[in-house]
Amino acid sequence: MSARLGLVGGYLGSGKSTLVNRLLAGVLPGRTAVVVNDFGSVNIDAALIASASEDTIELTNGCVCCQITDDVTRTMSALAARTDLDHVVCEVSGVGDPRQLASWQEFPGFVPGPLLVCADATSIRRLLTDEYVGDTVQRQLTAAEVVLVTKTDLTSSSEVQESATTCRVAAPGARVVLQDPADPDATALEAFGTEPGRSAAERPSPAEPDDHAELHSSLTLDGFGPIDVDLLARALGRQVRVLVRAKGVVLDPDGRWHDLQLSSGRVDLRPHAVDRPAPERPALVLIAAGPDAEDDLATAAAELGRVLGRT
Repeated sequence: MSARLGLVGGYLGSGKSTLVNRLLAGVLPGRTAVVVNDFGSVNIDAALIASASEDTIELTNGCVCCQITDDVTRTMSALAARTDLDHVVCEVSGVGDPRQLASWQEFPGFVPGPLLVCADATSIRRLLTDEYVGDTVQRQLTAAEVVLVTKTDLTSSSEVQESATTCRVAAPGARVVLQDPADPDATALEAFGTEPGRSAAERPSPAEPDDHAELHSSLTLDGFGPIDVDLLARALGRQVRVLVRAKGVVLDPDGRWHDLQLSSGRVDLRPHAVDRPAPERPALVLIAAGPDAEDDLATAAAELGRVLGRT
C-alpha cells in the first residue's frame, strides 16, 4: 500500500513541530516517517521531533522549497519505495512556500495527503501586515488546503476568532480549523486527517519563487558547554525586538537537556522530552528578517555570547 504524503508549512514559530509531534504520538494510525527541513546550518527541528531516528530524515541544505536537489530526490524515492510506511509528513522550512513541494505528493509510490499550513493565533494578523515578511506569510496561506490556527490557549477568544477570519480571507480555498486546547490531538487529526488530499489538477499552480530566503538571515551559536539555562532564557527574552525566531537545545550544569525557543515575542524553556533522542551537542539558531537582519543577528549574538562565555 502506498504511503500518504502530507506537507506541513507555516511561518517561523507557528507550531509546525508541535503538530508533527502530535501526529507521531499516535494521532495518525500506522507508521509515520518525517522529513524535516530547517532554515539554518543546524537542523534544530530534527532534535525537537519525537521519532525513532531511522524515521526522521534531516534536510539541512537551506530552504528545500528553493532547492529541489539530488538529496531531496533520493530521500523521497527511498521513502516511496518502502512498504512499511502508512504516512510521510514533510515539515517545510518556516520561511518556505510549501506549494513548491506540492508536486512530491504525486510522486510515484505516494498517495497525496493534505497541504497544511499552521497559523499562530497570537501573531498571524501582525505578520500578514509586516513590511518584510508579510508576502512570505501570505504565500504560505495561499498555498494551504487546510489552515490550522494554533496557540489558541495563549490569547483571548476574540483574537482567536479574528485570526481565524483573517486566515479565511488570506486562504479562501482552505478549510480553517481552530486548535482545541482541551483536545489538541483530536484537532490535529481533524486538520491532517487520514483521507487522500487534492489531486494535482485540483491544486493551484506553484507560485514563482520569491526572495523569502534572502529576507531572512540565520546564525548558529554552538561550541558551548553546560550553562545556566534560566540566565540564557532571560537574555534571549531581551532580543524579542530584533529576532523573529530562535530555537535550540542546551545543557545545564547537571547534565540535563532543555529546549529553548523564541517565537511571537515569547521565550519558552522546557526540559527536553525523555522520549526524544538526546541532542548531539548544544546549539542555538537565531533568525532575523528585513534589511538589517545581519546587524540584528550580530547584536543578539553579542548579548547571548556573554552569557555563553563566548566573549
